[in-house]
Amino acid sequence: MKISLFRISPTLAQAESWVIRRPALLLLWAVTAWVSPARAQIVEIYTFDRFDGANSLTIPDGNSSGVSDTRNLTSAISQITSISVALVTTAEFNGDLYGYLRHDTGFSILLNRSGRTSESTLGYADSGYNVRFEDSAVNGDIHLYQTVLTPAPGSPLTGLWAPDGRSVDPDLVLDSSPRNSLLSSFNGLDANGAWTLFLVDNNSGGTSTLNSWGLVLSGVPEPHHYALATGLALLAFGVWKRMPNRGPR
Repeated sequence: MKISLFRISPTLAQAESWVIRRPALLLLWAVTAWVSPARAQIVEIYTFDRFDGANSLTIPDGNSSGVSDTRNLTSAISQITSISVALVTTAEFNGDLYGYLRHDTGFSILLNRSGRTSESTLGYADSGYNVRFEDSAVNGDIHLYQTVLTPAPGSPLTGLWAPDGRSVDPDLVLDSSPRNSLLSSFNGLDANGAWTLFLVDNNSGGTSTLNSWGLVLSGVPEPHHYALATGLALLAFGVWKRMPNRGPR
């Protein structure tokens, strides 16, 4: 499911009707979009909570083949400027899970065996995630989330976190591994096309499922939206010029 918070897609008849009712306001908006297109931003929200008719997707236990979910987006965004990722899983041992998001040349490690260190090679034993990922999240690196928050027994981790980012074999990853695969890798890309979430339960002995995931994409719209804005500006100006009483009221 997608919710588009801002799209420029009126029909010509709708546009003309809107112009006649609010010519000065539309003129201001259209000229602003035409003069400063780099500042024009739209936000699109996508939520994926059905998997071939099922409510969840099982992550094979202790199997490096993992499971993937690919969604092909039709987006108005031609240049991504920021991204947030939502993830909801159930699990019996969070330290087992590894996962990444891929689109075009963008690649980000969301999870890589949270809590795994040289002193604790199994990672955290908490029960699932109900989180959002942003590079600048105030809670910081999800790999060490228990330094900020320890979920109640049997409850998932919640909140806003920075992705793990450690592009390292899950059998070797440590808290000291470099974080070089963050969400910023998607900045500048066209949002259209395939987005793939991949998850692995790296160790045997617990069941995990993907319940839902989603994207919040912000960015610059396709160039044809600027052409529409310019056309509406000219239309607005023409109608406004013909109105008999267009002065201040």
